[in-house]
Amino acid sequence: MTTQEKTEEPPFVDIFNEDEAEKNFILSKPVCFVVFGKPGVGKTTLAQQITQAWKCIHVEALPVLEEQMASETESGVMLQSMLISGQSIPDELVTKLILEKLNSPEVSHFGYIITEIPSLSQDAMTTLQQIELIKNLNLKPDIIINIKVRILSRQHQILNLLQARDQTCFLMVTSQAFLAEMQAVAEILQNIVQRPEDYLENIENMVKLYKDIMLHPLEEVMAEHDSQYLIELDGNQPPEELFMAVMDRFKYLNLKRAAILTKLQSAEEEISDTMENDELFRTLASYKLIAPRYRWRRSRWGRTCPVNLKEGNIFQGLPDFSVSFLGKIYCLSSEEALKTFLSNPRPYLLPPMPAPPFKVFIVGPQSSGKTTLSNLLAKHYKGKVVDYNKLVRPRFDKALEMLTKNTIAEATEAAIKTVKERLLTELQAKKQDVNIVLFTDEKETSETFALRSDEDSSRDVKLDSPKESAIEEVTADHPEVLSIIKETVQMAKSMNFEQPHEKYAEILDEVLQEVVEENKNRFYGAPKYGGWILDNFPTTRELWMALVDKGILPDLVICLLDTGNNGKYLLNRLYLENKPEIDSKILERLLDELLTKRKEEEEARKAKEEAMKIEEENRRLMEAMNVKAKGKHEII
Repeated sequence: MTTQEKTEEPPFVDIFNEDEAEKNFILSKPVCFVVFGKPGVGKTTLAQQITQAWKCIHVEALPVLEEQMASETESGVMLQSMLISGQSIPDELVTKLILEKLNSPEVSHFGYIITEIPSLSQDAMTTLQQIELIKNLNLKPDIIINIKVRILSRQHQILNLLQARDQTCFLMVTSQAFLAEMQAVAEILQNIVQRPEDYLENIENMVKLYKDIMLHPLEEVMAEHDSQYLIELDGNQPPEELFMAVMDRFKYLNLKRAAILTKLQSAEEEISDTMENDELFRTLASYKLIAPRYRWRRSRWGRTCPVNLKEGNIFQGLPDFSVSFLGKIYCLSSEEALKTFLSNPRPYLLPPMPAPPFKVFIVGPQSSGKTTLSNLLAKHYKGKVVDYNKLVRPRFDKALEMLTKNTIAEATEAAIKTVKERLLTELQAKKQDVNIVLFTDEKETSETFALRSDEDSSRDVKLDSPKESAIEEVTADHPEVLSIIKETVQMAKSMNFEQPHEKYAEILDEVLQEVVEENKNRFYGAPKYGGWILDNFPTTRELWMALVDKGILPDLVICLLDTGNNGKYLLNRLYLENKPEIDSKILERLLDELLTKRKEEEEARKAKEEAMKIEEENRRLMEAMNVKAKGKHEII
């Protein structure tokens, strides 16, 4: 018995499969840099040069703040209002915005280079906390660049303003032209505006602060880092030489740059949106070539938008929003999708994409195999079967029942209110009649006044009694209420929604949202929406129009038909599934036909006998008439 041992792939093996190489690149981490050094040593200048050459993102406070204010978001508006009012931006807010930038999709694709963390400011976070913040980033720095410079020996290489490197430098300044040039430069320097950080006293204080609070923690960080990826530079060298030294070191380290996306747009020629796919890709393949004979190729997405496909929607891309990435063409569907894809295309190209969202309707006659096919497709694509008859119709019936109950309750409440108002009106009318009688009695004669007053007092007592002054309690079982709502109850039995198809579409939308939420993790990297197949869906035009209005449309509609031999196979299947019922109905029909035939035969026999009887009677009558006529003739 042989056992299959797990073989490990040896290191430094090239991947010759194009798809595997692309997947390996997309899954790779972008190269990230951090630059350390004393204040004013040239960290920002070097970072800008590396950013232009390496196409990574330079993350520092000023560009981040400008980007936030330009985007006009809530935080951007707040920053702008703070600056307009003359306030300074807190360090906590600046750090928060920098962290958001470091965790942005753009940085996740291109990588970053930072120069301002850790900073000399200790208001929000200490140096150790800032260093710990760098260590805990999602994308940890791969390369540490340390620019070293000795303050005592630093000097201007041309003018030698601070201190000569050696005494021979003074012997070189003998030319009158050079002296004149030095004098002109000195006059220019006197007129240049100097910033506070350019004064020698401030520079010395910042350098001293750097040595006291930052130098030793940074030395510990560099000691812990892999020495192969630690680059130390001499700050006395010009920025160009520092940049060239860094780029040469990058070549030896075999670092991979982030792939650049190129917009495939031609200002000379406009591409029609109705162009066929083959012609469109032939046209786009020749735009902005990186080299002759290296044309862009069609991707597995074809013309489908990768961003929308990841969301679970299949939208066709437009030629105006086409880009190239890793030698292939991708068509985006909108400006927003293009912006999202340009910031970081990796999440939309990782396997299993391009995967179908799996939003399918299956329709067909009964017993055509819809349910079986639905279950097989759902198992293959890890989706869920939504039975329209089991999940949508019961909810519709329940909603209709609730509507009926609410309608009857509202009608009952209105009827009770109507009856109460009528009874109250009758009571008020009765009181008014009594007052009129009392007013009339006061004008009668004094002889009957005493008697009348006794009767009136007794009448007042009766009127003021609770039984007469209060109306009777009206409930839902009151006869008048029942008579009023009788018609409403009869109508409620046949009640329906004003737009039943809209209600069906609304309930179906709720069911599909629940299914999507339950099945969102059906497999790794699954599209956000989708993962369902609808079975037993009715094919009514009004319901389809309601689905269109709701935006509930499938990506694929499967219609099962049996067009061979006039559907004989499907009819045979229906017969076998319902054989007892069909046989009983056939026997019943044959029996009815037999009874009908016997009845018709009996009626025909009776009619024939009746006709023969009438014919016999007519024959006898004719014979009698002939005999009688013959007798008269003999008498004559």
